[in-house]
Amino acid sequence: MASLDGIHPSRKDLFEACFSGALDPPLLPPLRSDPPLWRPIPHNLVEFRAQESAEDREKRLRKLWMRLPKRANSVDDEAIASKYPVKDDDALTAESAKKLEEMYEDELLGRCGRHTRGFLDRDISWKDFLKYSEAKEAELWHIFHDELDLDGNGRLDAEELAVALRRAGIKLSPSTLADFMTYLTSSPHSHAISFSEFRDFLLLLPRKASPAEIFRYYEVRRFMGDDARGAVRVNMEGDVSLSAEDMAISRATLHSVQDQHTSLIDHHDAPTEAEDDSEGEDYGEDEHHHTSLEFGTAAKFLLAGGIAGAVSRTCTAPFDRLKIFLITRPPDLGGLSLSPKAPVRGVRAIASAVSRIYAEGGVRAFWTGNGLSVAKILPESAIKFLTYESSKRMFARYWDKVDDPREISGFSRFISGGIGGITSQLTIYPIETLKTQMMSNTGTQKRTLLCAARHVWRMGGIRAFYRGLTIGLIGVFPYSAIDMSTFEALKLAYLRSTGKEEPGVLALLAFGSVSGSIGATSVYPLNLVRTRLQASGSSGHPQRYSGVMDVVRQTYARDGWRGFYRGLLPTLAKVVPAVSISYVVYESSKRKLGV
Repeated sequence: MASLDGIHPSRKDLFEACFSGALDPPLLPPLRSDPPLWRPIPHNLVEFRAQESAEDREKRLRKLWMRLPKRANSVDDEAIASKYPVKDDDALTAESAKKLEEMYEDELLGRCGRHTRGFLDRDISWKDFLKYSEAKEAELWHIFHDELDLDGNGRLDAEELAVALRRAGIKLSPSTLADFMTYLTSSPHSHAISFSEFRDFLLLLPRKASPAEIFRYYEVRRFMGDDARGAVRVNMEGDVSLSAEDMAISRATLHSVQDQHTSLIDHHDAPTEAEDDSEGEDYGEDEHHHTSLEFGTAAKFLLAGGIAGAVSRTCTAPFDRLKIFLITRPPDLGGLSLSPKAPVRGVRAIASAVSRIYAEGGVRAFWTGNGLSVAKILPESAIKFLTYESSKRMFARYWDKVDDPREISGFSRFISGGIGGITSQLTIYPIETLKTQMMSNTGTQKRTLLCAARHVWRMGGIRAFYRGLTIGLIGVFPYSAIDMSTFEALKLAYLRSTGKEEPGVLALLAFGSVSGSIGATSVYPLNLVRTRLQASGSSGHPQRYSGVMDVVRQTYARDGWRGFYRGLLPTLAKVVPAVSISYVVYESSKRKLGV
C-alpha cells in the first residue's frame, strides 16, 4: 500500500490524509486550475521549494514585489510596537491600526534594503526583494514546523493555533478563532492552514514571526481592509440599491468617527470629584452616544446610496419602461405576440415596442414613472436599514446570545436581511403599484400621480394598492439565497483560479452583476405575475384578475411557458450599466460626504 509520501496513494491514504487535516477535502466542481489533490508532505524547505515550479514561484513573488509600499518617511518602530500590543479582538482603534500599519511598512522597506532618508532613498530592487523573501520563508518554515504544527502533519489546525495563542496570552472566542482560520486559508471550506497559505499571508510581515505578532498583523490587516461588496446589490427587478449590509457600520468606520469626536473634546475641562460622584447616573450615556454615532454615519451612507440609486435608475429608466410595456401590453393594443406565427419576433419585436412607446409620448415617454422610482429609494433603504439593525440586535440577544450584533451567525444575518427586505416592501409597495399603473398606460390616456391613485382606489380601496404583494414577498428569500450563493461561488472560483487573496473592484462588480442577473432570472416569473396584478385595469393592460392563479392560467393559455419571461431581456440588459453607474456615483458621493 502506498504511503503518504508515495506517488500513487490509495483511497484509504487520501481519506486518512483529509481526515487528519494533511489535505483539504476535494471541492466540487473541480477546476482545471486547482492544484493536484495529492502532494507528498515535504520534510524540509528544499523539498517544499522543489514542489513549486520556478514560473509559479516567480509570478507569486513579483505580485508581492509590486505591492511593496512607496512611503518615504521613517517612524519609531520599536516605540510603536511596544505602545500598541494587540491581545484581543477589540484592541485596535483607527489610530492604533494606522500607526501599526506605518510601522510594518517602514520595517518592511528597511528589511528589503531600502534607505528612507537622504540621497540614498531608492526603490526596492527585485534582487533585494528576492533575497528578503527567501530569508523570510526560511524563518516562517521554522516557526510553522518547530513551534506551531504540534502533530507534525504539515497542517496547522484550529486547536494548534489556539494553543499557540494561549501561550502568548491571547485567548479568542470560537467565532473569532474561526474568522482567523478563514482569513489565513485560501478556501472558506478548509479546516487547516497549509504552510504555503501561512507563508503567503506572512511573507510581508517584517518583524520576527511569533504567535502574538502573527495575531497583531492579522488584526491590522483585517481592520484596515474592506471586504464589502459595495453598491453592487442587484434586486429582483435588475435595479441596484444600497443593501442593509452596506449601510451597517464597520468597526474601522465607527472608531474613526469616535476618534474625530474625541478630538473635539476640551480635555482641560477635567471632571471634578463632585462630578465623579454622579458617574453612575450616566451609565447609559456612552451607549447612547455610540448609537447616535452609528446612525449618523449610516445616514451618510444612506444619502450616498440614494444619490447613486437615483442617478442609476434615471439613466436606465428606458429599460424599465420597455420591460413594463412588454409585460403588460396585449397584442391588440400594440403589444407583442409570442406565437410562432407572429409576424415580428426577437430583436425586431423589441424595436417595434420601442417605436410604439416613442410614437405614444415621444422621448419623455421612456421616463414615465421614473419620479416615483427615485422617490422610493431613500425611504426604502432607511426602513430596510433600521429593521435590519433591529433584527440583528434581537438575534444577538435572544438567539446567538452575544453582546455585539456583529458577532451573530450567518443564518441570523440572512434572516435579518430578509426581514429588512420584507418590511421595506410592505411600506413602499403602494408606490410601486402606482409606478406600474402609470408606466402601463397607453399614450392616449396619460394619468398624473393623483389620477392613478384615484383609479387604483376605485378598483378596490386600500387592498388594490397591495395587489401582488404576496407573490412579491414569496420571491424575496429564494432570490436572496440564489444571489448570495452565486456571488460566493463566483468569488471562491475566482480566488482558486487566480491565487489572489481578495478580488479587485472590477471582479466584485462582475460577480455582483452576474449573481444579481441569475437571481433575477430565477424569480422572474414571480415578478411578472406581480407586475400584471399591479397593472390590471390600466388603459394599457385592461385585463382583470381574480388572483395569482388567474394570472398564471391566463398567461400560460395565451403565451405558454415563454410568456412568464416577457421583458427579461431589457431587465438583464440594464444590469451592467446600472451597476457601473451606481458604483462610480456611490464612491464619488461617499468621498464628498466624508465617509
